[in-house]
Amino acid sequence: MQSFIEQAKNYSLYHQKTITRYTHFVGVPLLVFSFMLLFSFLHLTVPGYFSRTSAELLTLALFLYYLVLNWRLALSLAPVLILLLWLADWIGSDGPTSGALTVFLVCFIVGWIVQLLGHLFEGRRPAFTKNLCQFLIAPLYLTAEVYFMFGKMQALQTAIHQDNDENSKQ
Repeated sequence: MQSFIEQAKNYSLYHQKTITRYTHFVGVPLLVFSFMLLFSFLHLTVPGYFSRTSAELLTLALFLYYLVLNWRLALSLAPVLILLLWLADWIGSDGPTSGALTVFLVCFIVGWIVQLLGHLFEGRRPAFTKNLCQFLIAPLYLTAEVYFMFGKMQALQTAIHQDNDENSKQ
């Protein structure tokens, strides 16, 4: 498994322009939420012992993956993941109703439109077209970018962007 820095370096190559990052601050949460909502429709139940949605289990697995990659960023991202999961469970609690499916479709479509607009401005295809795992790193990367915008985690910022900044100058 590649380290967070290695994955973030690769991801950042596809997200050099500020406008792309800003579109991703909207698009990525919408897509994460839409997938959580979709997976909230599927319940895994062992009567009398266990009842969870697939969204809860997948979000837990994703959070554990983030903890391994960078525990500080993962803990910072946790409240956002919990809020999105709570909303998805609330909206999807009655199953795939017409209202829940409408919310899913709107979030999914708008999320992709915003994402692809960012890449239109960037002039590059999304990073996940080369490596599907890049889709998973996006929320953690954007969490790091929020820290960088406030002047925090500068050593991490340097580790991620140093080689990319030097390559873009050549």
